[in-house]
Amino acid sequence: MITHPLALGIADTLLAVVDAAVPDFVEGLYLVGSAALGDFRPLLSDVDFVAVSRTRPRDGKLAALAEAHARLALEQPIPALDGIYLAWDDLRDGPDGIPDGPGVQQGLFFESGCHDWHPLTWSVLGASAITIRGPLCAGTGLWCGAADLEQWALASVDRCLGTWLEPDEAEGATLLAADGVERAVLGMCRLHYILATGVVPSKSNAGLYGLITFQPAWHRIIDEALRIRRAPEAACLYETPGERRRDASAFVRAVADDARAGSRWERGRGRPACRTKDR
Repeated sequence: MITHPLALGIADTLLAVVDAAVPDFVEGLYLVGSAALGDFRPLLSDVDFVAVSRTRPRDGKLAALAEAHARLALEQPIPALDGIYLAWDDLRDGPDGIPDGPGVQQGLFFESGCHDWHPLTWSVLGASAITIRGPLCAGTGLWCGAADLEQWALASVDRCLGTWLEPDEAEGATLLAADGVERAVLGMCRLHYILATGVVPSKSNAGLYGLITFQPAWHRIIDEALRIRRAPEAACLYETPGERRRDASAFVRAVADDARAGSRWERGRGRPACRTKDR
């Protein structure tokens, strides 16, 4: 897997700044997310990381890390950093066996409450992580929980519906924007893929999976989401944002219905399909 040079450069900058602020603290640094899955897009993607140390940062080290990331956010605002700080024991215990802890979201440092403390992060660490510093994750006794990943994906379906399909007269406002369409359509394809296979795909591969899996009536909106991600300079496939929003909203609902029936899928006996009427 070839890693985008911009993502590698951001990782090197992160290490240099953190090493200067807290010497000899970070023993392992891994890229996850789109950079690890071969789908990094400089205008859309964040640089997702997992930093590992002997122990979690506390007190003075927390303050030093907060200052370091504040400096990084000013010097390198795009692409933003998203990541978490773990101890080696945390890698082995898994996301449900450890308390929440420090991390970075959209370049901002938080002592707790970041969004990457979930089985997807551990799954990508085990399958695809790019090692910037430290041992390969396969040699760390990394936690693995396929059932936890499926449970997380099912719960994410409901969370994402609440984010992408807003209630009442404002429904679908998020989907008027191109980046909202890209996140919603490819994100729901990705959750469906995880539930069908137990594997975490890139967003682009999730979209290609959607074209293979779902009925032809949905191909236009999937192609539009892939265009936004992979060729944003190309012409939009829709006449108006409202028409695009309509299809994105309907698609997200249809895939969510299929995802909720995940326990009834017969894995290995054909592919799942969005069982909705052709429009």
